[in-house]
Amino acid sequence: MSPESVLRDSKLHLTEYELAEIKNYKQVWYLGKTTNRTRTSTVSETQDTESFNCGYDTKEGFYKAAINDHLAYRFEILEALGAGYSGQVLKCMDHKTKKLVAVKVIRSKDSIHQLGKAELKILETLRELDKSNKANIVHMKESFYFRNHLCITFDLFEKDLFKALEETNKHGFSEEELSKYTTDVLKCLHMLKKETIIHGDIKPDNVLLYKKDGETRAALSDFGGSYFAKDRDRPPIQTLFYMAPEMLLGKTCNLAVDMWSLGCMLAELYLGRCLFDGNDIIDQFSCIMKVIFINTSYQGKEVQMFRGTLR
Repeated sequence: MSPESVLRDSKLHLTEYELAEIKNYKQVWYLGKTTNRTRTSTVSETQDTESFNCGYDTKEGFYKAAINDHLAYRFEILEALGAGYSGQVLKCMDHKTKKLVAVKVIRSKDSIHQLGKAELKILETLRELDKSNKANIVHMKESFYFRNHLCITFDLFEKDLFKALEETNKHGFSEEELSKYTTDVLKCLHMLKKETIIHGDIKPDNVLLYKKDGETRAALSDFGGSYFAKDRDRPPIQTLFYMAPEMLLGKTCNLAVDMWSLGCMLAELYLGRCLFDGNDIIDQFSCIMKVIFINTSYQGKEVQMFRGTLR
């Protein structure tokens, strides 16, 4: 329906903010349930209302999503699937297509918004390169802005490798399953290598499972920490347990860091536990040195500092 018809017939169901906001939309697919509508919060007079995005955000810049409320008058919020440094992922019903989707809502903080724009650029590049959808990448469907948040939609997947590992009661996957998932992820990394794109945050949580021809396959997701090698020298987002030694040392990173992370992930999927599970950067480096001989070419003062700390 049109915004004009909504304002004529359903005006009482809208908040004061929405009465003005809805006029910016060409089509309205879903209004949200009145009892669950996200309303502007009460902000004390000593606080800056704008810093909370008219009350729709937390002070950290996360959108205050409410179940059964709408995103952009089209998507019905059904469930919060998870949250990370750059934002949150919501399970939604797309009332335009009548399909379930995952919507990533980027935090509204300026620095995080820049990361979101970089992620969008990479996702658009990968979608163009992989038009046949054979590279085992979780491709974006579309993007839009809603209440100062960049939002990116994706197909909804059943689960990720971390959840699948939990279902094994931490016994790990068989070699046959590991071989299949490894091949799937390597196909994606092969395409990234050709474009000198570094994923930067490979871990079980970011590998999603789907059915193809009756078989469970894996696809790489969450490019929020990804970047073109020419644009940066290290990932903006990292997960400690899967960080390569050069990342821990603050060195310039290349495509090899993704292979390290992949190796750590595969070991975890086989063993049922993290291979290196340090409490902080120093402890993580210590865990690695206890298991793997670090190449003597790393003889900079950073390594000397670590060795001195570990003695």
